[in-house]
Amino acid sequence: MVKRFTKFMLLLMVLSLVVAVPAGAQDEAPVLRVPMSPDPEHLNPFTATTIAISTVLNQVYEGLVGLDPVSGEPVPRLAESWEVSEDGLVYTFNLRQGVLFHDVEGVEFEDGDREFKAEDWIAAAEYSVTEDETVSSHPEWLESVVGYDEFLAGEADSLSGLNALDDYTIEITLKEPNRLFLFTLGVPGIPQEILPRMSEFANSPVGTGPFQFVEWQRDSFLELKANPDYYEEGKPAIGGVRYINVPDANTALLQYRENELDLLFSFPTGQRLAVIEEFADEYHEAPGLNVRYFGFKMDAGFFADEPLVRQAFAHAFNRELVWDELMEGARFPATLGYLPPSMPASTPAHIYEYNPERAAELLAEAGYPNGEGIPEIDLYVFSTAADELSLPVLQEDLRQLGVTLNIVVEDASTYWDHIGEDDVWFFLSGWSAGINDPSDVFNFLFLDGRDDTHYNNPEVNELLRQAMVEMDEEVRTQLYQQAHDLITADSPWIVSAYSKNTWLQKPWVDGFVPGGGGTYTARLANVTIDTSLLP
Repeated sequence: MVKRFTKFMLLLMVLSLVVAVPAGAQDEAPVLRVPMSPDPEHLNPFTATTIAISTVLNQVYEGLVGLDPVSGEPVPRLAESWEVSEDGLVYTFNLRQGVLFHDVEGVEFEDGDREFKAEDWIAAAEYSVTEDETVSSHPEWLESVVGYDEFLAGEADSLSGLNALDDYTIEITLKEPNRLFLFTLGVPGIPQEILPRMSEFANSPVGTGPFQFVEWQRDSFLELKANPDYYEEGKPAIGGVRYINVPDANTALLQYRENELDLLFSFPTGQRLAVIEEFADEYHEAPGLNVRYFGFKMDAGFFADEPLVRQAFAHAFNRELVWDELMEGARFPATLGYLPPSMPASTPAHIYEYNPERAAELLAEAGYPNGEGIPEIDLYVFSTAADELSLPVLQEDLRQLGVTLNIVVEDASTYWDHIGEDDVWFFLSGWSAGINDPSDVFNFLFLDGRDDTHYNNPEVNELLRQAMVEMDEEVRTQLYQQAHDLITADSPWIVSAYSKNTWLQKPWVDGFVPGGGGTYTARLANVTIDTSLLP
């Protein structure tokens, strides 16, 4: 999906020296103005599954650890340190002392004590482990912990592998060694007092992060202010963040020109190169970890039992025309496989290069010569991608095969829930990995039918589970290679593009450093604004 959870998008950067605002003067410090489109669906960390939600919650919540975007390694957050037993099964986290939850009206703490403690985190962890997706979409955060299966099934009152040794020490015992455990431990620090009332706080989050929620006027703005009690001295150095809802890329560009925005993340179609030339000194680019794709529903509808048709569609799509020419290099055309090219095992045995002749042969082999017998296909697209030129190109490419493709644009407020339903057979989506590891694509999109394609291949599942615990890098890469080969043979996607992280940044802004997953991963606590350069 065009989504990515915030479980590991926190940055640890050394900032260059600029004019910063002392922490004590946060109320007078300038506010960073950030474009946002679309609005988040909600602000509940337990059911967060999209970039729009993560954009905001990255700044409000923190977990025990975060990830350094440069090294990709875990770094301290709510836990200031941790130890791992020699057998790799027991993790002991030493919590920071004196970390306070946001001071928010309507949240009453026992004895008025707002300090984050071990029992808060354990309560949130257990809350996340449920099969009820209206409560939590992320039981996988803790699936490697002892007692997970029994707790998920309702056969135990607590998760036996989680223990608070005291207020500031958490011990977690795993069923087996898991090299990715720290990378996927996404449980947020959240007051246990509000867990029974999460529906009340689904749109007004309360965390420990560098910024706290203030106000949300849907389709207009969402405002955060600097957390005056934040534990990192001198941070945040800005007074807050104002996410401004912009209806389209042209409006955002106009607002950036008029100095109404401090950052710009998307460029109007057909104007990309002109915008880069206009703002050459303010343009930034870095490789990304997002994969854009068209997904087939693999357990319902026409495509479920038609692997040759899926392969034909994948060969029919002219990615190079879209991304190199029409979209002016906005992304890299996906000429390899289902993984970003920087990842191990990124080139599978079969590559679906643009080959309309092969596509026609596959359709005929499937029993649909010249597309005869294939029903009209609805391609569902989220509204903010409605002008993406991949859509008319794919539509025309399939028309050349005799297939009619209808583009159905749906508002983002309903899109991400709808595409998981059986009536949606074909849809546009994407995925932003948080780490440069195949697990961060495969485990979320192809393991046990978790994603909206409902892809579920037992052989692939077994390979991915083996790779999760394999410590030898060479052997692990071989496992991922085998899985990648099987997935591409099944063809649950048409891979469209790999991302570039590109943005414009006003000269008075410094310290904005996104990770590979996208610009939304930047840790805004590290941002400073040089007031002497403001217009």
